[in-house]
Amino acid sequence: MLQVGDRFPVERLPVQPNGPAVVYFYPEAMTPGCTIEAKGFNDRYERFREAGYEVIGVSVDPADKNDEFRSTCGLDFPLVSDEGAKLTTDLGLLKDYGEYGWLARRATFLLDDEGVVQQAWDVTDSATHPDDVLAAVTRST
Repeated sequence: MLQVGDRFPVERLPVQPNGPAVVYFYPEAMTPGCTIEAKGFNDRYERFREAGYEVIGVSVDPADKNDEFRSTCGLDFPLVSDEGAKLTTDLGLLKDYGEYGWLARRATFLLDDEGVVQQAWDVTDSATHPDDVLAAVTRST
């Protein structure tokens, strides 16, 4: 996993942030934990934007599943698909979830406007995590 000071390969994202960003990886659209996390980021999205940060969610789900997830949850920020899991694998974020298969590990990166990692989280609690990230953004602005 990328560490503080590493450069995140933002050019490999289908959606390019224009400035600082929060890029978070989630295992699978439409699942309870991922829904809680996505809605948590969405509930705070305006505060992220006011601080100058974009939020981008990434999973290995197909684009149509992420589009459905975004629509169903009413998300204001983009979700992007890493179909084939190339980026997820290259970042060391592919995880075996047993019967559910290989999916993205829950992880988040706080990036400056050059794509340099300012903080990284290996997420354990999808419900409180958006607050943790917003607190870090607030401290950095």
